[in-house]
Amino acid sequence: MEQQPYSESRMPKINPFEYGSVWMRSDFHLHTKADKEFRYEDDDNAFVGAFVEKLESAGVGLGVITNHNKFDVGEFKAMRKAARKRGIGLLPGVELSVNDGANGVHTLIVFSDDWIKGGNDYINQFLNVGRSQ
Repeated sequence: MEQQPYSESRMPKINPFEYGSVWMRSDFHLHTKADKEFRYEDDDNAFVGAFVEKLESAGVGLGVITNHNKFDVGEFKAMRKAARKRGIGLLPGVELSVNDGANGVHTLIVFSDDWIKGGNDYINQFLNVGRSQ
């Protein structure tokens, strides 16, 4: 049998809700090396795998990447692809930080896949609105 090249469409579909509802450990406040406040000192090429392994070992089934005022679509897609192979769902997001008041305001925003479909990156367009004014 001839070996076919890898493609996401050939990946088995993992459905955690196959038998109805399920309790799932989730983390909606994940930062990556794209965030200036995140520290990662190992090999850059090993980051995605190490990150996903950590999610798996912690039992996280669903996560949201929420870097501070930044979204790296390439990094996100690589992480999502690796996470899917282990049955972990990742959603695109951002931690919107506004320096207002004594301590500022931090709000976690989760975006639908429509914001990054077809090579588009509407998340960064959203973040950059008003910055050039």
